Amino acid sequence: MNEIDEPCLELNEIIYHITGEFWKQAYYCLLVKQKTYEPEPDIPAHQAVCELRKELKLLAKENKLKCTAFSHKEHFYVSLIPYPIYIGIERETGDFSISAPHISTRHFTHSEYKAGLKWIQDYIDIDIKPLTEKTQAVREKFYLNSKSSEIVRVSIKALCNSILGKKSWKYKLHQTRLRSEIMFQMPDSTVYELEIYHKPFSNDASILIDLLNNPREVKVVDNVSCAVVHCCEDEIKAMVENLRNVQEAAV
Repeated sequence: MNEIDEPCLELNEIIYHITGEFWKQAYYCLLVKQKTYEPEPDIPAHQAVCELRKELKLLAKENKLKCTAFSHKEHFYVSLIPYPIYIGIERETGDFSISAPHISTRHFTHSEYKAGLKWIQDYIDIDIKPLTEKTQAVREKFYLNSKSSEIVRVSIKALCNSILGKKSWKYKLHQTRLRSEIMFQMPDSTVYELEIYHKPFSNDASILIDLLNNPREVKVVDNVSCAVVHCCEDEIKAMVENLRNVQEAAV
């Protein structure tokens, strides 16, 4: 159902939020790791530079990264792709800096080259690898291309019409590419707000059908949520009036 991969701003927003929450914990773990870093005593700068460049290539290979390197004037530059991680090394002093996403540039002296290598590996293990896995998991849970999303949206709209419309319940449907939000009023004036993600619905429509027929408070993470709207009487009246206007406009 998802043959063509397309850009999706809505998915990017979900990933951005997850990234922010994830990095708060990852950053703390990385700070704890840094306390164990030890300098390498009495090593000449040129030897440290050679060792650092050699070990960076090995580190890239072990982590299945592409390592690119070039020199310019008084510096060596190394990139670990695709993350990206950039290392700038001073040719004479051996001092170097590491730049990577989510964190300020780190600076090391030549005697700390092993600490720098350990920092990169810890950064990959604590930040990049888990975050890459989380990002992929989000795509698998929520992503639909435009064509597949349109099919799902039409199906949900038809269900609302056939179930809620048949009962003459006032409702309002708002849809984006990845999810639908349904607000509806029952005969006893209770107003429910239901949100469902399209990808899970495309795999199993039964939960939405059940909730439209038998509304109740439910929350299934990354799938569907349904809850009573708790507002003052005037706000409920305004919502009901809005539902009525939306439904009349759709007729």
